Order: sequence, then C-alpha cells, then structure tokens
Amino acid sequence: MLTEAALMCLVLAIEHESAGEPMLGQYGVVHTIRNRAKYNPDNVCPVVFKPNQFSFTITMPGDTATDFAKYAHIAKMAWDSPADVTVGATHYHAIYVKPYWIKNMKRTVKIGNHIFYRSK
Repeated sequence: MLTEAALMCLVLAIEHESAGEPMLGQYGVVHTIRNRAKYNPDNVCPVVFKPNQFSFTITMPGDTATDFAKYAHIAKMAWDSPADVTVGATHYHAIYVKPYWIKNMKRTVKIGNHIFYRSK
C-alpha cells in the first residue's frame, strides 16, 4: 500500500512528466518508478528525487499538484495494477530527445510521446 509521501511523489511525477499523455502513458510513469523502487513505497520519493533522473525535478515547475485527486487516483490504480505496461522499464524519455544512456538499454515499448527502456 502506498504511503502518503509516496503518493505525493507519484502525483508530482505523473503531473509534471506526463499530464498531456494518455492514461496508459501516465501508468507508464508510475510503473517505471515502481520498477526502480522495487515495488517498495518507501523507495518512491528517493527514486523520484534522485538527482537528474526526472526532468521536472531539475526545473521544478512547482512542488504541488494542480489536480491532486485525479493524479492520486491514477497513481493508486497504476501502483496496484498487476500488469506492467512498460514491460519492466526503469527508464524513459520523450520521443524528441536521444539520451546518451539508451545505448546500454533495451527498448520495451512506446506509449504516447515516451519511449520506455530496461537494462539489456
């Protein structure tokens, strides 16, 4: 079960990383974080706020969510989902960038404007 802190970190990540994406893409953000956190809610905030991992934490457009209820619902549903829409991804990027780290990763799926990856 998600802690209050983990839920807030997921809400911020969903809103700032994927607000304009389809719901499946928003699930993808949660599943990527869940995979990195190894399904442990206590690891969610450290994963989200690890330096230089998620673009919104670098630019910090805000530390509050404008639609908390909507994104909290998505976060809870995605976290509890037995399926992983990212097929085990631990990383993703927007389609318009090409990060250096993709050469060491295996592409798993494209959802909306994000491409998801896991280790080779």
